[in-house]
Amino acid sequence: MSAGTDIAAEVLAGLVEAGEVTGNGPMICTLRRPAPDGPADPWGGGGSGPTYHEATAVQTQKHIRDASGTLVGQTKTVLLVDATGVSPLKSDYVAVNLRIADVMSDTRFHEIADVETVAPAGVALMHKVTLAD
Repeated sequence: MSAGTDIAAEVLAGLVEAGEVTGNGPMICTLRRPAPDGPADPWGGGGSGPTYHEATAVQTQKHIRDASGTLVGQTKTVLLVDATGVSPLKSDYVAVNLRIADVMSDTRFHEIADVETVAPAGVALMHKVTLAD
């Protein structure tokens, strides 16, 4: 392993440990990625369907400030996601604290508003995933 992948594995271990503090074990989220060969409109048929990927994460809240730095009373949900697996995309959707095996037809997936990759020296260590309202 390179030094970068070693550090990413250490970050993953930290995310797992942070999840275990609650006593529930690590928080596993499921990413739903739309099929690249899907229909042009959401009502059309065809395509191979979405793919699902699991990722270890920690959920946090980001307090929103205005241009002058004053808190405006709004928060955004941010997931700190490990970078050892699939990289989340803005086109993905995420089910928080749910494994792939537990996904049902009525599972609530959240839209991803932004993905920021923490990658010092070009090595991805984790992703900051901001969920849409």
